[in-house]
Amino acid sequence: MVRFRESQRIVEKKDLQALEDKFVNGIEKTVLKDLTLDELADQFESVDKQAQLFQGLILLEARERFESDKLFGEWCATRPLCLGSQTQRTRLMNLARFFNVREIIGISLTACYEISAPINADIADKVYQAALGKNLSVAQIKAEIAKAKGLLTVSVKTSGELELMPLEDISSFMAQVLADISHLSKPDAIRVLDECKKEIKKMDSKL
Repeated sequence: MVRFRESQRIVEKKDLQALEDKFVNGIEKTVLKDLTLDELADQFESVDKQAQLFQGLILLEARERFESDKLFGEWCATRPLCLGSQTQRTRLMNLARFFNVREIIGISLTACYEISAPINADIADKVYQAALGKNLSVAQIKAEIAKAKGLLTVSVKTSGELELMPLEDISSFMAQVLADISHLSKPDAIRVLDECKKEIKKMDSKL
């Protein structure tokens, strides 16, 4: 078991170094004044993605050095890592786990977070393949996730817009949600559910 963990850590360190080299070299070789406005915007998004992916890998490596999430969280609280936010640290680590060996071309950072969330682990690769290089909106990503889970059926209006129709039985979805937040304290779990409620309201205005 110890030998396996040591081997796993070596692989993670190699991944970390490769990403660091890619991130630093990409910045050094970019002459900003030679870029168009669209290229500047694309570069900003690309650097943001790589930076957060790199942060996630750093957190994963740090987590390996602690025996429990509690000890890891206490250590993080003593340093300016994600401003002490457990939720953001978890999101970064999920991002790094899934996208460390995958391209992020044409997928927004918000969409990456949606795809890499543990609750979507069983269908993440399917949604990723559907999203890669297509610049889908977050609402479209959520629709792809829902379709992959069999929670929503999709019909096309004459206008070409997607109309989502929820199935009556969503008990399996609720079970997954509760399992995903079971490790949180009750106040944190309630806060996560409140944030989900806000996101659902936003979806209503976009779809």
